Amino acid sequence: MLLSPSLKTQPSAPLPRWRRVLVAMLRGFYFRRLRVIGEVPSSQRPRLVLCSHRNGAIDGYIVLAAFPLAQFLLSVQLLRHFLLRLMFTGIPVIREKDRKRYGIRRSTSASPIEAACVHLRAGGTLVTFPEGSSEWGPHPLPYQAGGARIVRLLLEEGVNLDVIPAGLFYTRPDGFRSTVEILIGPSVHLPAPEPEEHPRAWERRIHAALAEALDAVSVNCPDQRTFEQVERLALTETVVSDKGKHSSYAQRFLFWQERVRHNPESLPDVASPTQAPHAFWRWPFLAAFYLLSSPVLLAALYAGRKADGRNTVTFFRMAGGLAAALLWLPVLLILTAFFPLPVAIAVIIASIGWFLC
Repeated sequence: MLLSPSLKTQPSAPLPRWRRVLVAMLRGFYFRRLRVIGEVPSSQRPRLVLCSHRNGAIDGYIVLAAFPLAQFLLSVQLLRHFLLRLMFTGIPVIREKDRKRYGIRRSTSASPIEAACVHLRAGGTLVTFPEGSSEWGPHPLPYQAGGARIVRLLLEEGVNLDVIPAGLFYTRPDGFRSTVEILIGPSVHLPAPEPEEHPRAWERRIHAALAEALDAVSVNCPDQRTFEQVERLALTETVVSDKGKHSSYAQRFLFWQERVRHNPESLPDVASPTQAPHAFWRWPFLAAFYLLSSPVLLAALYAGRKADGRNTVTFFRMAGGLAAALLWLPVLLILTAFFPLPVAIAVIIASIGWFLC
């Protein structure tokens, strides 16, 4: 799956329909609600999407809800196994330690910066995660300079592009049937070069502009305690508002985050909201769902325990669940051939249970 040297002058193709359908199925099965907050700029120009990195490789699945034809810069580790190649694709970023670990020669892989520029020159949409790695923490990890390098190179060539910041907000990063939102910010105003300015100095100013725009739509609290307070406040207000009109968790999070920046002592202390117990009439449907999908759910639960942090639990669960589903679905099809009516009834009841989760 690595880009060969011949691909250095060819744009990456948009994601094929079958992969977009697979992403939508996995994303829709796991998360209860996904919202896109803000407007995706409609433009015929190339688009570089800068996205916050909160929940491991699954962040890419969320971004695709807003930019379904986008390609990605992604770690080569996600292309080293058949199951992972089924779940992910994109322009591989190969670090020096990856070359040593996997024995990858420089001559057999394209520069990710060059491949990204080729894709954008052709008018494509490219998603990049400037933090390089995800972490469920109070603020972003240091932003890498690759995005600014791509922008500077294209602007030098006279290529006009839109740079769009996007922040990801999970009510629970490891919560099955939880809510996730992607907040789209306004296109970044890119600074023009100053007379006789060195290209790297211009690139640093571009990097600062990109960082400021991404910070404005991202989780960026001063410390862990404040982060947890803001998280509870935003979730409490969203749950209360959802009893009436819908409220954006991301926008409420940013509201309280901005408030604490101006007045650190202004945050009220609230308890985490608790979910009301399911009504009695729901239990038969929920039981049918958990029973029918038990091989998939148990595999996902087991795989999730292998995660090395809260921000990778969902990725491990999806990978484990997908592997189990590839084995369990043929069994269901065989059972359907012999017992069509009972299996159909069980699937309908279980589907209602999944919706009620």
